[in-house]
Amino acid sequence: GNPFCNSSGCFDNTLDWIIKVIINFPQKTKVGVANFAAQIDCGLRNVMISTDPPYYDNIGYADLSDYFYIWLRQNLKNIYPELFKTMLTPKEEELIATPYRHDGDKQKAKEFFEKGMSDVCKNLCLYAREDFPVTIYYAYKQSETEENELGFDTASSGWETMLNAIIKAGFSITGTWPMRTEREGRSVSIGTNALSSSIVLVCRKRNRKNVVITRRDFVKELKRELRPALEKLQQSNIAPVDMPQSAIGPGIAVFSKYSQVLETDGKSMTVRSALQIINQELDSYFNEQDGEIDNETRFCVELYKQKGFDIIKFGDADNMARAKVTSVQALVDKGLVYAQKGEVHLIDRDEIEINVSDKSDTDWLLTQKLTKAMEKGGLEACAKVLAPIINSAERAKNLAYRLYNIADRRKWTQEAYAYNSLVTEWAEIINRARELQNVPTEQLSIGFEIQNKE
Repeated sequence: GNPFCNSSGCFDNTLDWIIKVIINFPQKTKVGVANFAAQIDCGLRNVMISTDPPYYDNIGYADLSDYFYIWLRQNLKNIYPELFKTMLTPKEEELIATPYRHDGDKQKAKEFFEKGMSDVCKNLCLYAREDFPVTIYYAYKQSETEENELGFDTASSGWETMLNAIIKAGFSITGTWPMRTEREGRSVSIGTNALSSSIVLVCRKRNRKNVVITRRDFVKELKRELRPALEKLQQSNIAPVDMPQSAIGPGIAVFSKYSQVLETDGKSMTVRSALQIINQELDSYFNEQDGEIDNETRFCVELYKQKGFDIIKFGDADNMARAKVTSVQALVDKGLVYAQKGEVHLIDRDEIEINVSDKSDTDWLLTQKLTKAMEKGGLEACAKVLAPIINSAERAKNLAYRLYNIADRRKWTQEAYAYNSLVTEWAEIINRARELQNVPTEQLSIGFEIQNKE
């Protein structure tokens, strides 16, 4: 930033933040700071631990540090010779899974991270108090999704490795808390491996050290524990992008409280398999919500899942519509699909008119109106769409979760981002819609007020 301007990064702005911190410092507390290698026992015992470890292969801090280090060294090496005795920052001991530090070998990089993180977690378990949870920030998005004949399998080497290390060290993971730690002005482009919140793993020392259960019992208990937890997360308007990471908590809590979960062949279930089962249950949870929506919307969701907004043959669309107890003509009449010359496709969101909604709108159309309103006109435009039917608004939010889940799996980045933005602002949209409830419908004109943010 320019230090002499008035925007973020200027001298006055930076100084103001520092002053705010100093004013709020505890004034009578003595603090000790020491520097140790995390993989080596430093002698701490009976302490409360909160830590933010490296995120597998996501950020190479040592490499980034060199950008600043070379200039600092140029000016300070004579004043602090010990700090600046090397030409560049140390790299070899940094605990990240970066292949280039292992001759380009991804497996060696993974093994290096696993071994180091395992040593760290064993030390954390040694240091930790019994009466406080250990909290570990791990804002790393699950990103490895593979399609198979049954749907999608989602897991992540980053999550798998971290969870493995924590569980093997003797911890039980009792939850994952999404915490809103990112500012709106954060400079991260759409499509990066970034979350709206930081995900905090909540860990306690495992008490049940030798209890073994079967895969069947694990899945049964998982279904019982995960559904209520997901309902609470959804009711709290957690951002869809954070939902898969947040669902890991109540799911892996079931897995990690047992010393072993036995597969049908008698082998121990891996953390990766447990993550895949948890994600399958998450998919199942959203799929079950299809039963609560209207028939036309069920058709649109199925077509969206298969083709997005691309073309499908009329015969295939007709068969799908009959299965959903509707017809292609009914879908055309309600402004949901385009059907001509033997071709059918969902009407693109850009072609949908944003107007005040009424009870005749299908769940699909309402959700698309709101998503477009959010993209083009923001919170105020969304609230005007929703004001007349606010009592049935929850159905649109639930569908946005479902559509985000589909778009994310299909790697439709812009689509996923649009639905995520809608849910993230949901509480404010509802509050504003309530304020507008008593405004006559004719005064809730939307279209001419919308300014394209591009």
